[in-house]
Amino acid sequence: MTDSIDRPALQQLAALLLDRVGLKITPDGYYGLRLALLARMPALGLSDASEYVRRLRQLAGEAELRSLLPLVTVGKTEFFRDARQFKALETTLIPTLLSQARREARKLRIWSAGCATGEEPYSVGIVGLESRAQPIDVDVWATDLNPAAVESAMLGRYPTRRMVGVSEDRLARFFTPTPDGYEVVPALKSIVRFEGHNLAAPVFPMLEPASLDLILCRNVIIYFDQPTIRSLMDRFFDALRPGGVLLLGYSESLFRLATRFEMFEVEGSFAYRRPVPGVMTPAPRPSAPRPSSPDAGPSPALRSPSRTDLPALPRPSAPIPATRPSAATRTPVERLDKVIALIEQGDFGQALLGARRLADDQPEDLAALLTLGNIHALMGNVDEARDQFNLALQKEPLCVEARVYLAVAAMQSAQWDAARIELTRALFLEPTLALAHYLMAQVQEQRGDREAARRAYKNAIALRKASPHALLGHFPEMPTTNEAVAQAAAYRLAALSEA
Repeated sequence: MTDSIDRPALQQLAALLLDRVGLKITPDGYYGLRLALLARMPALGLSDASEYVRRLRQLAGEAELRSLLPLVTVGKTEFFRDARQFKALETTLIPTLLSQARREARKLRIWSAGCATGEEPYSVGIVGLESRAQPIDVDVWATDLNPAAVESAMLGRYPTRRMVGVSEDRLARFFTPTPDGYEVVPALKSIVRFEGHNLAAPVFPMLEPASLDLILCRNVIIYFDQPTIRSLMDRFFDALRPGGVLLLGYSESLFRLATRFEMFEVEGSFAYRRPVPGVMTPAPRPSAPRPSSPDAGPSPALRSPSRTDLPALPRPSAPIPATRPSAATRTPVERLDKVIALIEQGDFGQALLGARRLADDQPEDLAALLTLGNIHALMGNVDEARDQFNLALQKEPLCVEARVYLAVAAMQSAQWDAARIELTRALFLEPTLALAHYLMAQVQEQRGDREAARRAYKNAIALRKASPHALLGHFPEMPTTNEAVAQAAAYRLAALSEA
């Protein structure tokens, strides 16, 4: 079948993904596209990649496109992805869990759920071995829906361009050179076992209850609906030992979906834990986004997006007190909170400086990048704002927030067609994002398509009771509840009907 997946078909698929989802895949990423096609074409009984792309272009192809997306992003995985989470694994989580396993005379058991081509489980295995574990002390179970990806992961061979994030010391210790890249050393391979597995399955017969210490399921549940997520989280909860830890992706949250887990913060990264009976965990201090004040008036994002409603230029900033703690003494979360406080005070100049420093110090911090982009947008620096949002998309290609904020920046510049395209992409990725429906309605009003605006307002109202999607990054007075969006949509719909 691989002979039928020629370069023109891969180029057509890449162009379709860019148009429909905004997912930009360069020729270097065609390897991931090929793996995805190898997994999905047999499911439709197809052997020709060009015919598969034609199917995707048809109206009935949207459901298949949603099935394809999790596999397409396989090409975006990398070693030690999300530096903040791996710092938490290196300094706290794995040493603590390994110590507990040793006290109980058993192995440390870890599950990499949605392992793609293996970079994540091998990275976790490296951290385990660096924590002075022996190969017999650690068992990393790595699973993925894509059989081609699993087969590739088992080989443990990677071209040089995919070794980004691996230090020279780790390359020397855990990999051997090959003619076109590197291969995982036998000691590391021995602690990682790969299998095909569907996380949406109703039962996990291969798992014993309370048998795992750590589960990594990052950037996977964004493709599932809420009933599937709830069911999956119940199975994860049952599979973890008391005190066991669950790590999700940057934009994934269990808010109102899995209340049995405890959320806690470690090294500036949030994680979830199965509670230990009789032991209370302090609740983490919330960070952005936060709700607007009840007395603050309507959010700028909910006003009619005319040019007169654009945010005012920043006021002259006040001097920083000499007693303010330095950035070195604050955690990334505290530093972002300080930036947000400056935004709320209207001190955009100092907020810009703080966000820039945080983004430089924490280049993988998407919340910092997105907030920095929003500050630029509020100051009228639209090109700089787009640069930050596009940088976030390079780090996380399916970042819904970047699409929404790109649309808001385009609306501020009265670029209605550009805003519509970005909101269309955001809504494909997150169809229940009420705010995106509301913004789309405003854009359609400005484009003169009142019927499309009415439909979008009605969609926003219909999502009143849906679970909210808390946006990463901060935009002042951006509504955080579907109820607030629905109320504004109802008001605008009534005004549109009167007109």
